[in-house]
Amino acid sequence: MGQGSSLPDIPGGGTNGYHVLRIQDNSPGQKAGLESYFDYIISIDDVRLREDNEQLRDLLKKYENQSAVMTVYSSKYQECRNLTLHPNSHWGGQGLLGVSIRFSSFEESNKHVWHVTGVSPSSPAERADLQPLSDYIIGSDVMISEVR
Repeated sequence: MGQGSSLPDIPGGGTNGYHVLRIQDNSPGQKAGLESYFDYIISIDDVRLREDNEQLRDLLKKYENQSAVMTVYSSKYQECRNLTLHPNSHWGGQGLLGVSIRFSSFEESNKHVWHVTGVSPSSPAERADLQPLSDYIIGSDVMISEVR
């Protein structure tokens, strides 16, 4: 992470998908096992989601109150996995999945992500309670300069 790497074989090809930004508690997305920030929804029942259009919405409506297989690319593990999805509108929150998403490329998704592998005693990282081997620092491609 934090450096360029090659992508695995993506079913249906391409480097775009719906980036999962936030997941509501007890939502169908959470129950399916989506992980915010790191996951990209790339297909539902082998239908590759190649562009930002109504296709995802239409597929979710088609499978409302049914099971569907969703293929997700994980930028954390740099691999694809299949999750069983049960979209519905009766789970107590908003939407059929209960997730906030944005269509984007995952080609350089780890360029500004660093895995915390160690924390020095009395460091700012320790004061921030960063946990080695489980926490990630998610950055930006914009540098903010400190004004003194």
